[in-house]
Amino acid sequence: MANLQSIFPKAVNTYGEKFDPLRNLWRNVLITALEDALGRYHTNKNYGISRSGGAKLAQSYFTEPNSDFKLVCTYAGFDHEYIRMKAKKYFEQKRKENEKEDLSTMQRQWVYKSN
Repeated sequence: MANLQSIFPKAVNTYGEKFDPLRNLWRNVLITALEDALGRYHTNKNYGISRSGGAKLAQSYFTEPNSDFKLVCTYAGFDHEYIRMKAKKYFEQKRKENEKEDLSTMQRQWVYKSN
């Protein structure tokens, strides 16, 4: 399960909050959407969406303005603009890390083939 606290530290203030099962339900909706956006736990069951395509589609839920996201964030007790900003930064960071990893793999393959 994705740790919402580590990705959105200022958005999740569990200290001093009273237990609210409905708020927790909506927070879990966001966590599940985040896991989908990160490509975790996704299995392609012939729905016509590839693993990377499904993750990109799920990322757009966080990055593109939409009323559903705003409503879920409101029910979860979060500021939707703050969550969107943090999600965009996080996805960009992950994209850059993946590009570096791909580049280093390509370089190793190139050096190996040149020998």
